[in-house]
Amino acid sequence: MKQMVSLKLLLITLILSGTLIGCSNNATQHSYELDYFTLGHSAVFTQRELINSLLEDSTDSEETSPDPLLNSYCDLIDRRTIYVTEENIPQQCNDWAINHKTRSCAKQFHKCVKMCSLRSNDCQPCIGPSKECLE
Repeated sequence: MKQMVSLKLLLITLILSGTLIGCSNNATQHSYELDYFTLGHSAVFTQRELINSLLEDSTDSEETSPDPLLNSYCDLIDRRTIYVTEENIPQQCNDWAINHKTRSCAKQFHKCVKMCSLRSNDCQPCIGPSKECLE
């Protein structure tokens, strides 16, 4: 009789444990993880293009539209892929809203940039879809 009770207790414990483990892998949880190579590749492209845009003497900049390069840069800072001291973090990154939309758009941008060569302008097509994603 004691064995039967302990067997039932063990069975109930296993079922509850399995249920808890199953519930912990919730399908609605979003994963924004990327490998180090992807983030490093994107960091090189993002920083190069941000520097290029600062060096251009462009007076007609679109301030109202979301900037995928800046979104990528702020995401890379938040992921600690790019180190920036507190006093040198751009104001836009301090105002940057970390949410599902900005994270998923940044992830798509990083993955797109990973597929292109950094020695050419192959990565430019990644900017358009990322801009549309942020709107």
